[in-house]
Parts: sequence; C-alpha cells; structure tokens
Amino acid sequence: MIKNLSPDQKRPVYEDIKIDTAFRKISPRSIGFHIWRIQNDHVETLPKEQYGTFYDECTYVIYAASLAGTYCDKNTISREIKTPGAVIERNIHFWLGANITPERSKSAAYKIIELDLHLDHKTTQFRESQGNEGIRFLSYFKDDGILVHSGCDPSSTPAEPRLYQITGTAPQRCVQQKTISWQCFNSGQVMILQTANVLFVWIGRSTGSTERIFGLKVGKRLKEQHGIVEMAIVDDGYEQSMTATRKDVWNGYLNLGKRFVKPMPLTPTVSDQLLKLYQCDTVNGVFRVELVKTGALEQADLYGRDSIYIVDYFPGAIWIWIGRSSHKQNRAEAMRHVRGYVIKKGYPASTPVARVIDGLEPAEFVSLFPAWTSADINGNTVKGMSEKFDALTLIQRPRLAARIQLMDDGSGDAVVYQIGVDEVKEIPTKYAKTFYSGNCYAVHYQVACSTEHANGSLPNSIRNVVYLWCGLNAPHEHRTIGEAFLTELCDHLKKNVVQVRISEGMEPPHFLQIFKGALIVLNAQDPSLEQAGGVVNIRNYPTSFVLKVVGNTTYSCKAVQVSSKTLYYPEDCYILKAPDNEVWIWCGQYSTGDSREMAKSIAGHLGEYSLVMEGNETDEFFSSVGEKFLKQLKKTTTAGNVIAPVPMNVAHTWDHAAIALYRCQLPEEGKPTLRQIFGFTQHDLRPDGVFLLDAGNIVYVWIGDHTLPEEHAQCWELAKQLIASHPVQRDTSMPIATVRQAEEPITFVGFFDTWDKKYYETCVLYENLRAEIDYPNGVGAGGRLPGAPIPVPRSSVRSDDGSSDDFDRYQKYPLDMLRGDPANLPASINPTRKEVHLTHDDFVTVFSMTYHEFEELPKWKQVELKKQRKLF
Repeated sequence: MIKNLSPDQKRPVYEDIKIDTAFRKISPRSIGFHIWRIQNDHVETLPKEQYGTFYDECTYVIYAASLAGTYCDKNTISREIKTPGAVIERNIHFWLGANITPERSKSAAYKIIELDLHLDHKTTQFRESQGNEGIRFLSYFKDDGILVHSGCDPSSTPAEPRLYQITGTAPQRCVQQKTISWQCFNSGQVMILQTANVLFVWIGRSTGSTERIFGLKVGKRLKEQHGIVEMAIVDDGYEQSMTATRKDVWNGYLNLGKRFVKPMPLTPTVSDQLLKLYQCDTVNGVFRVELVKTGALEQADLYGRDSIYIVDYFPGAIWIWIGRSSHKQNRAEAMRHVRGYVIKKGYPASTPVARVIDGLEPAEFVSLFPAWTSADINGNTVKGMSEKFDALTLIQRPRLAARIQLMDDGSGDAVVYQIGVDEVKEIPTKYAKTFYSGNCYAVHYQVACSTEHANGSLPNSIRNVVYLWCGLNAPHEHRTIGEAFLTELCDHLKKNVVQVRISEGMEPPHFLQIFKGALIVLNAQDPSLEQAGGVVNIRNYPTSFVLKVVGNTTYSCKAVQVSSKTLYYPEDCYILKAPDNEVWIWCGQYSTGDSREMAKSIAGHLGEYSLVMEGNETDEFFSSVGEKFLKQLKKTTTAGNVIAPVPMNVAHTWDHAAIALYRCQLPEEGKPTLRQIFGFTQHDLRPDGVFLLDAGNIVYVWIGDHTLPEEHAQCWELAKQLIASHPVQRDTSMPIATVRQAEEPITFVGFFDTWDKKYYETCVLYENLRAEIDYPNGVGAGGRLPGAPIPVPRSSVRSDDGSSDDFDRYQKYPLDMLRGDPANLPASINPTRKEVHLTHDDFVTVFSMTYHEFEELPKWKQVELKKQRKLF
C-alpha cells in the first residue's frame, strides 16, 4: 500500500511503497494466471470461475506469466519453475471499465506499481480499456469470451430485465447495455434480452456463425445461472414469427411496433499508420520527449542502457521502452509518463499504452521491427538455431517443414506450362528448368508419395501444388491469363490442391526444390527469342550470357542472368556461356564447396563445363569468354570495399514471435479489416471464415468450408492488403498461397503447436446448436409459427446486383425510408427493387405473401403490386 505522495508531483514516493498481501502470494519464479479486482485501497482475489466476467464500474489487475515462447490463458495452472536459466515472460494488464471513476483508476495504477516492484520490474505492462482491449488480453479468454455487466458487483443491477450486446471477434465480448431500447440494435450483432421467464437471443441478419454460436453459448450460460425456464432464438426481420406468448413477453420490453434496426455499421477506415520514435528524459522533474525518427524503425535505434523511448504507432498502440539500466523510479513511473504523452497528443483516452523493458520485449513490440536479435535481461544474446536440415527428415516433422517451407523432397511429378497471349503451352521436361523474366509459367506439382508415414497416411493433406511464376518483365495480360489458367487447373483438380502465386526473385524453397536448385532465369529481351504470341522458344539459348548462382542447397539455389552492373562478392560462383559455346564455372576465392557443387549441377544442364577459381584463370578461359566477359570480371572484381552479400529471401531464420494469424472481416460496404489473433491455435480457424497466416516470407490464405464464393475472390487482395499495411516494410511481391479447410500442407500445419486432422469432423456448427435449442426433444415447432423460415448465417451481405436468389442477403431498411424521398436512399439500393430491402415481417405485412410467393408472380403483376404499395 502507498502511504506517502510527493506533494509537488502527486506521485508515489518509490521508497515508501508497500506491496499488497495478495501480490506477495505470487512467486516471481512461477507461471500462472491471476485476476484481482481493485476495491478502493485493497485487492480482492477473483476465483477462477469468475475469470472473464467483469463489471463496467470496476478496475481489474490481470497477471499472466508463462515460459518464453509459450502462451498463457485463464486455464493456465500455476506452478513453480525450477529449471535454471528458464526465461519467464511476465505480463501485467490493468482493465478499466467504461464507467470507472477517476479514483478507482488511480488506485489500479498504484497497485500495478506494487505488483511490478514485487516482480523486480521484469514485467511488461498494458493499460486496457473496455471495448479497446489488446490482442494479448483478448487471447486469455478465447474459450468463453468476455462478459461485462453493468455496475460494480452482482447486487448493483437487477437480474432482469437486461439487454446484452455481443461485439468483436476472437474472442467476442458480451456487454450489458444501460438501457433496453431498439437503439442498441444493428443487423451486424447478436443481442440477448434476459427476462424473468424467457431468455431471447436475437440474431442480426449480417452476423456470421461465429458470433451466433457465441450468442447461443452465452445465452445458455445466463439461462442456467439465473434459472430461466425458456430460451428463444429470434431472427432479425422475422420477429413476427414468434409464438403469441413469446411475442407478448418481447413486446413488454421492446415494442415491435417501434422496431428499428440499424444496418451493420461501416468499419471505420484506418488512416495509414506511421511509426514515430521519441527519445525521452526528465529535466528538473519535467518529463520531455523529442522526435528522433519517423517511418521504419531498426532495433539499433533503441540504444543506451539507461535510455527511454516512446514508440508511437497510433491508433494501434503507444509503447514506452525502458533501458535495462534505467533508474527504478523511471520504470515505476513509465505508465504515468506515457499516459501524459497520450493526453498531450490529444489522442483518445482509450488509446492502448504499454511499458516494455529492454531485454523483455513482447512479440507485439518486436513485430514493429524488421529484424530483432533477442537478448535476455542481462544483455546476453539468445542464439538461434543454425543447423541445416535435410528435406527428407523435415517432411516427417511439420514444425521444421514449416520453418524451411518444404512439404516434400521435390521428387514428385511436375509439369511446367508457359503462358502466352494466345495459348498455354506445356514445356518438354528437358527444357522445363529454364524460365525467362518476360514470361509467366504455371507449374503443376504432384506431392511425392514417398513421404508417407509408416502407417500409410500422408503427412500432407494435399496431393497437388499449383504455382504461378511471374517474371519481372512479364506483360500484365500474361499475368491475367496465368491467373485464369491457375483457377481453371485447380477447378479441374477439384480437391487436395494448394495455389501459390510467386514473383521472380521471391521463389519459396519448395518451388526451388522441385527444380533441385537448378532453375535458370534468363532475361527475355534477347533478340534470339521468339516473341510471337508471347511464347518463347526455350530451345534457343542466347549466344552468350552470365549466370550468378544464388544459394547453396537444392531448396535455396537458382541461377540468374546478370549484367556487368551486378555487384560481385568473393563468395559468389558464376556460370559463363561463351560465344564459342564453351561453358565455364568461375568461383570466387571465398566460395564454399556447397556453392560450387550447386553451380556444377546447374552448368550440367547447359552442356560440358570447366571450372576455374578466382586468381587461377587459364589463358584458355580468357580466350573463350572474350573481351566482353573479361571487362565484366575486371569491373566486378576490382571493387575496393567488399560488401557482405545480401542473403536470398528464402529459408529465413525461424522467428516464431513474428508469425501472425489474422481473421478477415468482410463487410457489405467499406474496406475489409484484418484482426490479429494472438496465441493462435487450430481452433481459431473457424469454417465460416477467411484467415491469413503471415509466415514472414510467405502469406497463406486459409478458406473455411462455409465461406461464400464471393469471399474467395478477395483472397489475393486481402493478402496484398496485409503485406502493404504491415508496420515493417515488406516486399509486395512475396509469395501468396491459398489453402482450403482440410487440405492443409505440412508447411502450413507446422505453424500450429498441435493439429488434429479430424477436428473439423466434430467442430460445433451453428445449425446443430440451434436445432438443440429450437427442438429440444427432436420434434415440435420450437416456439415458432409453423412454416416460418430460418435464415442461414451470413459472413457478409452484398448490395443489390439485380439478382433475386436470396432475399435474406440484402441489407434491410425501414419501410418508411423505402417509401420516402428517393434522394435519401442509400446508393446501394436499386429504386426498381426496393422490395428486397424489406424485412421478412414487413414484406408479409405489405404484400400479404412471402417473398418466395411474390417472386413466382408474373413481372407485370409484381410491378403493379409495388406501385400500389408505394415501393416503385
């Protein structure tokens, strides 16, 4: 407990801080998960059964500790870690309810300092505000979501009536509303109306099955908790389909005559986020910040063991970074300083802020930097894995296969197609290892069956991989034709297929492994090439050329044609094809044996070759390669300062912290949004969603079985959006792969700690849960009028495009609005088809028939009825 405050600064005097008894029970060397509620000046420990339940007038302190590289949640069991040298990640969150008083907020801030002091300041601190919680905080409650009640304890609000609104994804939040009103409703959410005898779950028509499942689960929980007799499901626009008894109860709280449901709110467009770095210091008791850098950051920018920096990534988060030798008072006051910065900048009070300590940076902070060398709190560098892996050993170990991106040893059958304007032409195997940068190629690869386990099952859930390779100089029309051919080929193969789109210079390891590291990429501008129809005659190589050998393994190697402007490094190997048709391998003085062996395997495809080492060139070599090559070699080898070679962008060093999973939210209007899921598992990949797995050097798009066809078409653009919006500058031409549910390759599966191939066979579906509630005994109308239709879940809603295949997929508007001034109608409404924007109940009221019955009428009769009802 804090006794004294410094009168000038109104802050705790560090030396006088006493640690609360509740915190002293926590061992700094243990892992576990704990929640405390702050009650004035004391701390109340929450029992585990209340984890995930909050009150909006309270503040809470959450402490999550786990071994470095592992995740923690509310189910983590506390235990002491006795292993010497084991690194524990300690995270403190303080959560502020939406209706918190300033006094309670201050109490929580002081308690954070106490807990941090008890843990020797080796913690990361996060300030969480209701509705703006960070991805790490939300990950703790993924199983059951978050339930927020009004008030400060169970006695502060009557048990009924209550109205709850469900928002967010991964996980969802169920928040009690202050009033029971139609103003709380919109078509993109699930609502729960809790009454004495009936608990209603209202399903917004624009919601997906994930939100619906959560709504039903919370409804069942509240029903059992409060002993409510009935649970009823009410569909947006179908409220009149309820039985008379239930309708009477509903009308007592929400009059259907005044029904008004807003459309699903548009996702606010996030302006381009820009990283800013400020250096901080305290002068005469005043905390000052100075802008030192804008844009891309490097780890080296955070220098000085006693330095303090603020990393501003508004509106994402504001981070304050404390050097490991900084004074303990600075650590204790860091959150106060960063909050002061937020206020000074005029940012919203809900802006997430966090404190990180040098050497204990969390994954969310590290992801803002392009490369990060981890060090422990004592400054010792944590060494990564550097051993090499053989492809055949990787295929049995998905985690390693994902790291190096090899799904087999490349021994399967491959067919290469060249894309032309007028034709798509299969290339004979003899010439299939030579590509031209002015063209596009499709490669159909059948995964090798030699990768089967002893029990006969294939570790990959796929049999085919279809690559589209686009040269840097390929015309746009070639790319378009190539994409169409890719789609056609995958449709032909139907199942067990993965699509991958790659650009020249960004080839993934498995693609290179197919060619055994012997892929040759030539410039397409050579005059000897046939350009008719865009199909190059690959049988005629240029008269002479120079190839640079990149990489030293079969899954990282290729040979690329270079010009005299190419930088030379003494580690390089070059293949020279001379005008006299002689083939030479010229090896730099520091080239490795592995590089020379790969150069030999590539040169062998061009004919007989001779090998020479730098400094030991023969007269025969110089005579053969001619004056042109002689000048090029002189120019590249006489560089005064040797620059370290830039590594190829394949088989990046494994950094599990940088791998991220995103759920795509595809609204009916506005820009799609990507929500990161922290501590992801296979269970986060819901069948009704599209997800992006960002693996650093490749982005996987995972498509659930229950997604809509129009969502599939957006996959490539979503992946490009992720790459372009990442805080670290990325190459926008990096590989993108699409993976379908139950057809995942091991290079994808390996990014998940565990993977159950049969998970989706038993995955809970909304339709099944609903059937249990509507028909508890397997019979009866489930409290609905006979014949009333049940809308199916929609993960997106489209605007009117003139078709009439699905009435429920159109946005709904009030009848008065549709009959009003056409100038006030949303642009998405077709004035000649206003009727599709009525709810089912309004449609039946207006036309005295269902929409399906209306559609069966002759068109002239439909128009006549619409004119009579003022809807035309």
